[in-house]
Amino acid sequence: MFRHINGHKTDITIFIDEKPTNASSGETVAAVLLRENIYAVHTTPNGEPRGPYCMMGVCFDCMVTLEDGQNEQACQIEATEGLKIYLPISDRYKVGECF
Repeated sequence: MFRHINGHKTDITIFIDEKPTNASSGETVAAVLLRENIYAVHTTPNGEPRGPYCMMGVCFDCMVTLEDGQNEQACQIEATEGLKIYLPISDRYKVGECF
């Protein structure tokens, strides 16, 4: 469903929940998630799934956890070689868990 429309950029590898994932330098983590068919990254307190939506940093639905435990918006993070992100919805890291 999602594809690159500009010329080919440098291929890099990022890690989503420790799984190596191909990305291109300069694209956002939210774009990578959507291309990988990952549409929900966390849930609301009532259990509703949330994921990348506005793609411009307004809605906060794309919150992911970085390797250092910091929470960031995936649409505001540029993919860089070796970047590790964790999805709060995954079994490994539950919403609200401290590191």
